[in-house]
Amino acid sequence: MVVAFAAIGEFLRPRGLAGIFAAAPSVAVGSLAITVVASGPSSATNQLTGMVAGAVAFAAYCLVGAESVKRFGALKGAVTAMAPWFAVAIGLWLVVLR
Repeated sequence: MVVAFAAIGEFLRPRGLAGIFAAAPSVAVGSLAITVVASGPSSATNQLTGMVAGAVAFAAYCLVGAESVKRFGALKGAVTAMAPWFAVAIGLWLVVLR
């Protein structure tokens, strides 16, 4: 999986976006592998669920942030986009993670 994400990162422009595809999955896979060895699969399952919930909340932030930055500027748009991030993150925590 790490190699597949790194290959996707090689083809993306700008390079800053490519780094997300190369680094984040590598850290996640490595962290989960260490957790399985150290604490067992059930602990890794909990961490993986948290990672997926965080990714969904981050996607909501990105979707809202792209439009709010256009409308309000960088600082105000980024702060505005935090409201849906918090709502999705807390909602998923209440429903799935707790």
